[in-house]
Amino acid sequence: MDVTADTLPRSSDPALRPVAIGMGSNLGPRVDRLRGAADRLTDGPLVDARFSRVYETVPACGLDQPLYLNACCTGWTSLDAVDLLATLKDLESKAGRDPSAPRFASRPLDLDILLYGDDVVATPHLTIPHPALPERAFVLVPLAEIAGGWRHPVLGRTIAELAAGVGAAGVEVTNLRLREADES
Repeated sequence: MDVTADTLPRSSDPALRPVAIGMGSNLGPRVDRLRGAADRLTDGPLVDARFSRVYETVPACGLDQPLYLNACCTGWTSLDAVDLLATLKDLESKAGRDPSAPRFASRPLDLDILLYGDDVVATPHLTIPHPALPERAFVLVPLAEIAGGWRHPVLGRTIAELAAGVGAAGVEVTNLRLREADES
């Protein structure tokens, strides 16, 4: 599979799948929550993880909420998509996210599987690629930074092309990084 050849190191393990994850927080110590999630992702389900810079973004759908901090990560996982989703939901719960809160409510941590190789998954609980990915600048801009050449498996366009199509209104880069090694 060559879906991310220009953005991810190749894995020598055929059991590993490339994955892209969106990360967001608009409650509490936002950057600390994102950094905690980054640490847990690299200590568990992801290898060779790469993280975008952190962006401050306006809430989706014009909601009256605190601003978000958003980032994306890419890496390789041995988990199947359903198990990866369960792991992400567990991380959200440990960060204080209420699974019964309304869909677009503010959240201490939000983790979404954006892409899983070139797979297309459609179940009642999981859709990959993420259905809103092509229209969300707050995800596309950071993802394009680290995986701009990754092709959307349904649309056939690269993440960089999709990001250019939606623009970057409401998405401002910060000087924050999620991993100390990424600080410059």
